[in-house]
Amino acid sequence: MLEDDPSDDPENPYPPGTDGPRVDIPSVDIPSVEPSTDELGDSKLTSLFLLHVILWNAVLLLVSLGTMLIYFRGDTATGGQLLAAGVVLTAYGLYRLPD
Repeated sequence: MLEDDPSDDPENPYPPGTDGPRVDIPSVDIPSVEPSTDELGDSKLTSLFLLHVILWNAVLLLVSLGTMLIYFRGDTATGGQLLAAGVVLTAYGLYRLPD
């Protein structure tokens, strides 16, 4: 838009020449929130959550890739190893589940 265009005024949301009802838009003060690093980084629960996210993503990758290698390519050596690694990680993940 042009520099001198009156419709660019942020205080007036209605362009000149428009008809219809006018509504007063209230202003809102947005509070600033800064997260504390003490609460986020040093928690035992946070590290356990991160472990489970990475662990279950690896389980999903290994089991699905191993199954596909066995089924589609008939590669039972590599597919079986990936499937076995996925089963071992599943057992470890179930062992580390919080009570």
